[in-house]
Amino acid sequence: MAVADPAVRVRGLSRSFGPVRALEDVSFDIPAGEITALLGENGAGKSTLLKILAGLQPPSAGTVEVFGETVESFDPNTVLTRHSVAIVPQELSLLLDRSVAENVLAGIEPGHRWFPSAAAMRQRTAELLSELDLDISPDTTVRDLDMAMQQLVVVARSIARGCRVLILDEPTAMLTPAEAQRLFALMGRLKASGTTMIYVSHRMPEVFELSDQIEVLRDGAHVASWRRAETTPEQAVAAMVGRELGQFASRAEQGGTERHGDAPVLRVRDLSGRRHSEVTLEVRPGEILGVAGLPDSGRVELLQNIFGGEAGAGGTVEVLGTEYLHRSPLASVERKLAFVPGERRAQGLLTTMSVAENIGVLTARSMTKLGLVQRRAFAQQAREQATRLRVKTATMGQPITALSGGNQQKVMLGRWLAIHPGILMLDEPTRGVDVGAKAEIYEILFDLAAQGVGILCSSSDLPELLTITDRIAVMREGKLVSVVESNVATEETIMSLATGATDHAGHPG
Repeated sequence: MAVADPAVRVRGLSRSFGPVRALEDVSFDIPAGEITALLGENGAGKSTLLKILAGLQPPSAGTVEVFGETVESFDPNTVLTRHSVAIVPQELSLLLDRSVAENVLAGIEPGHRWFPSAAAMRQRTAELLSELDLDISPDTTVRDLDMAMQQLVVVARSIARGCRVLILDEPTAMLTPAEAQRLFALMGRLKASGTTMIYVSHRMPEVFELSDQIEVLRDGAHVASWRRAETTPEQAVAAMVGRELGQFASRAEQGGTERHGDAPVLRVRDLSGRRHSEVTLEVRPGEILGVAGLPDSGRVELLQNIFGGEAGAGGTVEVLGTEYLHRSPLASVERKLAFVPGERRAQGLLTTMSVAENIGVLTARSMTKLGLVQRRAFAQQAREQATRLRVKTATMGQPITALSGGNQQKVMLGRWLAIHPGILMLDEPTRGVDVGAKAEIYEILFDLAAQGVGILCSSSDLPELLTITDRIAVMREGKLVSVVESNVATEETIMSLATGATDHAGHPG
């Protein structure tokens, strides 16, 4: 769709990494002063395109124009200072132990080059934060801010440098609904002031609430362009995946739990640890039990405690009817107790290793004879898991860091499925995963449950929990406050329990 006087014009853009073609002859326009949503499955080329637009890497072919001027030098500083384009990446780059003012004005501090004026920094930052209607003190240490506020600091830093085109890459992936609304309000104010935004999200409700224009990539090619009012979420998803994708069939629609015996596969009694205390719950064979709660509720720490990732302060854990003493990650692997963490880069990915090595790291010992890994069996297992999860990778020897975020998530899941778990725990199982891959992961979880695997799933995505679980345990301030049946629960009832607006006593078992 051609746009008169666009903010950004992309023509014939291509990018190759060896034999892999990440982008192929991509052309479209970004209207000035609007929010354009960029959609596509993981591996569609979105991240590569964003990196080119932000100057983080050059294209192999094609051109980028910003406000009518062709970008000649693809480096972040030039793209920002000359062309006024900035990016808020998924992995925020902030000076965590410095103040908000020091972060917002880093490199452009007022005063002498060697002796910047602290008072002028505070004043200029306060003025900017006031213009953006952000209730943040310039003196606050960034580490003390929540993730949403840290993102807003990055936005303020970009605006302080004269940004006129702002790229937001999955900005709500780690935010609560309330935090996301805070970000959306800021986006509305920026749009009203004339800032152009390119917005990447896998969450269709957000896309259709915020965007004016929608652009779709698939397999490195540009396949669709619409004004928001001209299309529907179903059409957008079909363009992303290349086929019509029906609504996810929930557990209730599938008939719920298929019983595989009455004895729970996992029993937790009065478990206490970091951010949680005296939690009691059970997971039955073939059941998917969700865990909901605000970020400080202790739901993530609960899973880490069960897995042995932290020293618990009390209580007991039983796995398959046997008390699990001296918990540790290694002992959990031996007991077929799996845990897929939500923070894949910080807690799971082996960033210096290949796709195959990341999948097979837990089972390498079982494929070792006389101290040597049986490479054929190792490679075969990795290929089977990658095929099962539809991981998009050029080769199994490709570095894990070369994969998109969603494909990295599927590799993490494949690693744990390789041990054939009897109990599978997951935190944020589809964070940063596109709609097609999300449906595939849901089907895998349903299939595992049908085989009798007990699944404990923590998520901040309430629609996700209502779709994939049989019951939902709701935590608040470290306590389990209720367990509700998913087929009668709503987002409102769960959020009321999680925030204390409703104090409904449920039955923890």
